[in-house]
Amino acid sequence: MFRKCLILLAILGFIACGKEIKGNLTITGNIDGLKEGTLYLQKVQDTTLVNLDSLVVNGDAHFTFHTTIEEPEVLYMYLDKKDFNDLNDRVEFFAESGEMTFNTTLRRFVNDAKVTGSKNHNDLVTFKEFMTKFNTKELMLLRDGMDAKKEEDVKKVQEINTQISNYAKSRMRYILNYAITNGDKEIAPYVVTTEASDANEKFLDTVYKRLSPKIADSKYGKKLKELLEARKVEEKE
Repeated sequence: MFRKCLILLAILGFIACGKEIKGNLTITGNIDGLKEGTLYLQKVQDTTLVNLDSLVVNGDAHFTFHTTIEEPEVLYMYLDKKDFNDLNDRVEFFAESGEMTFNTTLRRFVNDAKVTGSKNHNDLVTFKEFMTKFNTKELMLLRDGMDAKKEEDVKKVQEINTQISNYAKSRMRYILNYAITNGDKEIAPYVVTTEASDANEKFLDTVYKRLSPKIADSKYGKKLKELLEARKVEEKE
């Protein structure tokens, strides 16, 4: 009887270890309409995209990915449809440990993506929606500027260039203010390093000092510090 108990405990221990090996993040989901292709879970490591998990789809596009993350960080879901076109095949999302879901469609892989289970990702979606308004307005101004150049309307070109410059400043202020008011979230240093890396030392320093100790010591907090240090060197030269 004692031997049977030992065997049972060993089996349970093996199962438990197996669960631990899977990691602290589980992502389940479905790509509606996908019949064939390969789905990859990716992350940026030393400026290079690396695969964390993958699944070859052959009829059933439901999937489950397991991985381990040390802290909240941005991951990517990449769909290789064998169409020799990388555009609109990769979705960025802010992952957090625990259980998350990722659902989208084959036809609109990026635009239809719905991710749940991460507060940082919810914030990232809201941030990007606001940034889209800035980007759309900027594209409209650039289009108007090109039309003015074709018409050789020098005065209008100058006016539009001034508008573009002012708009770029407003965009930068929004990003920096967003980071300052969300200094207790991992998304704060992330949006600065990805959307406002050309900000001057003064503004980067202000953002960094407003980060909570935990966020300052996070992956993106450290990247912001590296950016700040590099900018200090640049502005001294």
